Amino acid sequence: MDFLSLADNFHPSRFLDQVLDDDGDNVSHHYNDAITSNELNTQQRPLFSKTAEAELYLLATNFLLYVSLVIVSIIVAKIYFPESLERGTSNAPRTRSYSYRMARSQDDEDQEDSSFYGSDVEDDDDDILDSDDDPSERLAQQQRQQEKTVSATTKEQARENTNFLDLQQGTLSRLQVIRRLVFCSLMLNMTFVLWGVLQERMLTRRYPRFTGEYFTYSYALVFTNRFWTVIMSGMLLMYLKPRFSTSTIVYEYSFPSISNMLSSWCQYEALRYVSFPATTLFKSFKLAPVMLMGKLLGNKSYPAYDYLVALLIGIGITMFMTSTDDLSFGHDYLGGEVSSAWTGVMLLCLYLLFDSFTSQFQSRMFQRHRDLSMVEMMFATSAYSTVLSFVTLVHTKELYPALKFVSTHSEIHLHFFLFSMSSTIGQLCIFFTVKNFGAVVFTLIMTCRILLSIALSCVLYGHEVSATGFFGLILVMAAVIYRIRRKAQGSQLIKWQGMEDDEKAVELVQEWHEHVDM
Repeated sequence: MDFLSLADNFHPSRFLDQVLDDDGDNVSHHYNDAITSNELNTQQRPLFSKTAEAELYLLATNFLLYVSLVIVSIIVAKIYFPESLERGTSNAPRTRSYSYRMARSQDDEDQEDSSFYGSDVEDDDDDILDSDDDPSERLAQQQRQQEKTVSATTKEQARENTNFLDLQQGTLSRLQVIRRLVFCSLMLNMTFVLWGVLQERMLTRRYPRFTGEYFTYSYALVFTNRFWTVIMSGMLLMYLKPRFSTSTIVYEYSFPSISNMLSSWCQYEALRYVSFPATTLFKSFKLAPVMLMGKLLGNKSYPAYDYLVALLIGIGITMFMTSTDDLSFGHDYLGGEVSSAWTGVMLLCLYLLFDSFTSQFQSRMFQRHRDLSMVEMMFATSAYSTVLSFVTLVHTKELYPALKFVSTHSEIHLHFFLFSMSSTIGQLCIFFTVKNFGAVVFTLIMTCRILLSIALSCVLYGHEVSATGFFGLILVMAAVIYRIRRKAQGSQLIKWQGMEDDEKAVELVQEWHEHVDM
């Protein structure tokens, strides 16, 4: 079946559901009408199966929809709001600091500038000494000085309070650092393990269980996640008050937003063809496309052990999936794939491709725009994704069916709420952990999360893992741990008061996308 017949006769989502629900009568009908044993030998096999064609069609139409929306928005802005497309100049320093830059008033900046030439207290004391002998004037100057001192102290205390996300390990005791690290580990594992369990429940099980229907609206999950991320990042913007970037243009945020949306949709759709443990382990292969995109977009170089680790992870994932998801090669008598899991593998490969583009493009934006903060990036891309995912639900006519499904089945209400909350809280925990403990510690925690997610999925949903699958899982984990050890070589991962402070050179956005699959 080609793309033209798909476009003329079927709606993409309905056609996909029809393909997945084909029964034996339909197969025999095609067999009796179109295929004989002699024709089979001369007939050219299709490049993609029917399910793969339908998924690619959906992906291509949504991608073109997003590109057209961005182009239209740029044209409208060019006509009615031309000043929004003008690029300003960045006043930030060339070296990016990982202590969060807070918005400061003009009085603060003037006070900081004056410190290069002398303290305000000394200047005011000189003014008092040089003033006339009028006692009332001296008293007024002394009151102004006291008010100025109190104001500076209040501002400094407020700055320290709003900078709570910056954990200064070197100034805390060993027990305090360990307590906060344990808290981060527990929160990350709890939120993301729960998020994974709910994702598998919502996309692969019926409502009500065993007798009901499946929830097939992946973009509804994308919209929910992005909507709550906008709320969370908006609250962080209001609380932290970072300096907004003046060198970026609004439409630049649309590129990582589109790729991030497509990557999320691909991983949700992949669960219709492969198991959740295989999907979770497959995401460990992010290293390979990240390195590829780094070479293409940033001309980056990587150590030799990264290539070895990528190879070992690929081998381990292949061993795991061939034993758990029946990945068999070849075609059946109709010329289709023997295993529909290959459609899931295709979607997971596209997920890795889009996600690696997202992380590398955002890293490139951070390098070009030194005044761009992580929270501003998160808010802008999530806002774009929220609008685009809502438009997609309307365009594909899935908004009303999704709302009807949710209103009809009360069981999914709690699942949707916990799914959104775990995603939102988990992203906040990522921001805190990577910012304060570094990428290596965060990677160790997320590696434990992978093992916990796979184990819990096997227990709850009855996935069987053979001896070959276990060996592949161990191979992947060993490769990941080896890479962590090499990255941490010669550095102190956790520091407390009395220890030397090692410099961390971490790009938070890269670790965010390398280990998070939202």
